[in-house]
Amino acid sequence: MKLEIERFLDHIDQWKFKLHERLKGMTPAQRKAFWNEIHEDARARGLTVVEPEQPAKLPPKRVRRSG
Repeated sequence: MKLEIERFLDHIDQWKFKLHERLKGMTPAQRKAFWNEIHEDARARGLTVVEPEQPAKLPPKRVRRSG
């Protein structure tokens, strides 16, 4: 059992290093297109894809009325 888990973790590590090398050579626009394609493939397979978090909008500054 431990051997299988270690093999699985080694496989994940190899995948992470390959992905990192691939992403390192891309521009930000290429990275965005890459992840969009990955997400579309996952949706096509019926997997749940979490949407990226949108930055919180700051409430508008209140203006004091004089008078």
